[in-house]
Amino acid sequence: MSNTKNFTTRLLDSLTTNKDREIWHDTQVQGLSLKVSNVGNKTFFVRKRMEGVTKQLYFTIGKYPSTTIGQARQQAREKIVLAQSGVNPTLIKSDNVTRKTLTLKKVFEDYQRSRGANLEMSTIKGYKSIIDNQLGDWKQTPLTEIKRSMIEDRFLEVSNGTGKFIHMDGSPTRANTMIRVLRAIYNYAMRQYVDSNEEPLILHNPTVIISHNKAWNREKSRIGIIEDYKLKDWYEGIMKLPEHDKNKRDGNSSEVARDFFIFLMFTGLRRNEALELKWEDINFQDNSFMIEDTKNHERHKMPLTRLLLDVLDRLKSDTDNPYVFVGEKPNSHLTPPKKQIEKARELMGFHFTNHDLRRTFTTKANRLNFNKYIIDRLINHKNTDDSRNVTKRYIILDIEDLREPMNQINETLWSHMK
Repeated sequence: MSNTKNFTTRLLDSLTTNKDREIWHDTQVQGLSLKVSNVGNKTFFVRKRMEGVTKQLYFTIGKYPSTTIGQARQQAREKIVLAQSGVNPTLIKSDNVTRKTLTLKKVFEDYQRSRGANLEMSTIKGYKSIIDNQLGDWKQTPLTEIKRSMIEDRFLEVSNGTGKFIHMDGSPTRANTMIRVLRAIYNYAMRQYVDSNEEPLILHNPTVIISHNKAWNREKSRIGIIEDYKLKDWYEGIMKLPEHDKNKRDGNSSEVARDFFIFLMFTGLRRNEALELKWEDINFQDNSFMIEDTKNHERHKMPLTRLLLDVLDRLKSDTDNPYVFVGEKPNSHLTPPKKQIEKARELMGFHFTNHDLRRTFTTKANRLNFNKYIIDRLINHKNTDDSRNVTKRYIILDIEDLREPMNQINETLWSHMK
């Protein structure tokens, strides 16, 4: 059949017809079809013959693109399986069947597909960790069967390390994050799924019980920095990283990790922004570098100081790897150096995190009395205060406006390290 194609977004977006209607059929799910009208409406439906039923069964799935291809295929499979098992889906209320299929696992998968382009990979990874670890036994549970009492109990178990989590330390922060993830999934489901009458299938968000009871755990703000009197020990410990007993084997990442930590300290970058930096992002003619993919989705151009140029000079190699901080695999970047940061802590005798280095950079900028516009621009922060944003639109800071502040921050940090 010429109208039988693999349904893709590109294909469905391009479909038009001069006829009253035209039917297209999916190659992946036999029975799933799309009706295209001459006014541009596109509707998924399923036709299926059933033993003992004379008339061919017909089910409307939903309109494209509000119903995605993935959702249409899933619902079509569910209808077809019911028919093949001898159950006539037309005799069952479609909204009840759909509610049963809206499990935590399915809704989270739909959420990822719908919102994935607007979410950082680290955010998706964090959400998945919560679903797999704190909510793993609920994956196959329909959202409508997850009760407020269940959420309260799970929240307390994760907070205090009791019940299913008695083998783990309690984590109030993790418990709060779990509720935020669940809340986002329910809010998505309440707006995403409707029955044949366009009525919502998910009516309530049971996570409201945590706010209603004012049960949220208090979270301590992370305020760690490397104080001035510790900077010398920090730098000496970082420089000794390749000499650590566990780094004396060939092919370890200690030298790259060493320069990565120093680069973070002198730039205030977020961890992944530095890890994904490529040589093509560095301009040695005007001594600058560009971060293309940032947390606030704005390009971030920064000046290079003499100290940063020294670090980059050490990192230059004859390999074709496009990344500045090379990984162990070809054409890959360094993975988050968790083992190396543990070794560095041993060598310097105190704890620090990657984000402590960003806070140290920012704190030093503040102590040098740079104005808020300069600091925001250096660390690529978006200010959400509308009154400030109106003014900010009229202040255009060129990279040369940042060069002297960057030099001063670096040299002040270096004076303590020496």
